[in-house]
Amino acid sequence: MVEIITTITGLIQGGLVWANKRSNWIFYCLQYIFLGIFSLTQHLYGDVTNSIFYFCVGLAGWIFWNKSKEDVPIKKCSKKERIIYSIIIIILTIIIYYILKNTNDPLPFLDAVTTTTSYVATFYMVTKKTDSWILWFINDILYVIEYWLLPNQALYLMGLNIIWTFMAVGSYITWNKIYKKQEEVKDERN
Repeated sequence: MVEIITTITGLIQGGLVWANKRSNWIFYCLQYIFLGIFSLTQHLYGDVTNSIFYFCVGLAGWIFWNKSKEDVPIKKCSKKERIIYSIIIIILTIIIYYILKNTNDPLPFLDAVTTTTSYVATFYMVTKKTDSWILWFINDILYVIEYWLLPNQALYLMGLNIIWTFMAVGSYITWNKIYKKQEEVKDERN
């Protein structure tokens, strides 16, 4: 039942963030409460840590996306930011993997990769950078694999991540359109 509730709140959140709606953060927080409970029952300790972290990030996202009466603008990552976040993902994956391999986590490396990629993608989603959707696309594919490989397959969450893979593509396209419109308005003002 927890897996189904997680899936439903995740679908609602995905649709709302795709539409660039601040209310996505409400369902984001709810989803991570339930995903944390589910992950604990599956011994996915990296994902449990993620869920606690993401609940707090969801609260921050709710606040950040309403920091002024104007919409928070969508931006693109610079080449330097892409290099930095790639290095962060590699280093954190190695550290988390070595922590998780000493637990009863059934998929310590995959759990470490999805954990670190999720952290970076979430940071860029909160700060409204289009690169978040590239990272989410990759991460959602990895989660599909993770949920398939679990001893007790998480088919609802696997399905959710399949849907999220397509939603990441849609969100990337939508956010890029918004970004281009913002740049056109900026150019017209100058």
